[in-house]
Amino acid sequence: MLSAARIKLPPSLELLLKSQMEEAIDQANLGTFGTFVAKKYLIEQVPQIEIAEELGYDRTVISRKLKCIIPRVIYTAQLLFNSHTTAS
Repeated sequence: MLSAARIKLPPSLELLLKSQMEEAIDQANLGTFGTFVAKKYLIEQVPQIEIAEELGYDRTVISRKLKCIIPRVIYTAQLLFNSHTTAS
């Protein structure tokens, strides 16, 4: 069943290319479960309820996990792709 829920990416992630998002997720060291959830949610834009159903969890588990995943992916993306670095 396809949910009508819409995924709203954080502003700092919405301009990333798909390849950049994949790299940020892979480099964020989220573990197998976290990486799977991050790719489903951030790249494929699958709603939390559908990810939870696929994995056999309650949606609140996915929601709590994403509260840790998203800041970590944002931080990693900033490290990898921030063009505002200062040169010494």
